[in-house]
Amino acid sequence: MLKVKSWEIGIGIVAMVLSAVIVFQLRTENQIGSTLPTRRVNELSQIFKNQTIQIKKYEHEIQDLRTQLNDYDRDQEIIRLKMAAGLLPLTGKGIRIILSDSTKKLKEYDDPVFYIVHYDQLELTINELWAAGAEAIAVNGYRIGNTSGFSCAGTTILIDTKRLAPPYIIEAIGDPKNLQQALLMPGDFIETQILSFNLKFEIQPVNELTIPVYKGGISFEYAKPVTEEAQQ
Repeated sequence: MLKVKSWEIGIGIVAMVLSAVIVFQLRTENQIGSTLPTRRVNELSQIFKNQTIQIKKYEHEIQDLRTQLNDYDRDQEIIRLKMAAGLLPLTGKGIRIILSDSTKKLKEYDDPVFYIVHYDQLELTINELWAAGAEAIAVNGYRIGNTSGFSCAGTTILIDTKRLAPPYIIEAIGDPKNLQQALLMPGDFIETQILSFNLKFEIQPVNELTIPVYKGGISFEYAKPVTEEAQQ
């Protein structure tokens, strides 16, 4: 009978163990080699898709900016800004209003202060016109600016530093129908604060009005433009 030595059995066991380890390692490497690149490819593919979508978005934005740049007319923009600032005379259809003191013969107990036009009544009438869509307004030929102020000086009214006396002829460029309807709404300011005191108030549409340039001061001592960086 062939005798197997103990050291031979040990070597055989070690060989079996090493073979099992080598096989396990090879299988693990194969699994890593087959799964890791696939996952990485999927990640890269998703990143590529996202970047492609972002690039298309930027391309659309660039195209929109190019369209705006092509449509932009610098001269027309300057004219529009000057119109808004009152630096250009304007013409167009609108309405003309005559507002003046009452001609009512007062009795002894009547207080005459209620029957003359006050600066706040004139100012509120102007505000009603702005709210109704007026694009340019003048009073007695004086253009109302964005910063125009109203105050009284005895029986006359000051707009900025321009002294005006009745009758106050208000001219407003805008849709005549809308302007007139806004002023003559029942129960509104004109009815309760002007007509109720018998102040003279006449209104008529005009096909063509001319509003002169604004001659008041335009200065900014404390205000300054906000920088583009601060707006972001």
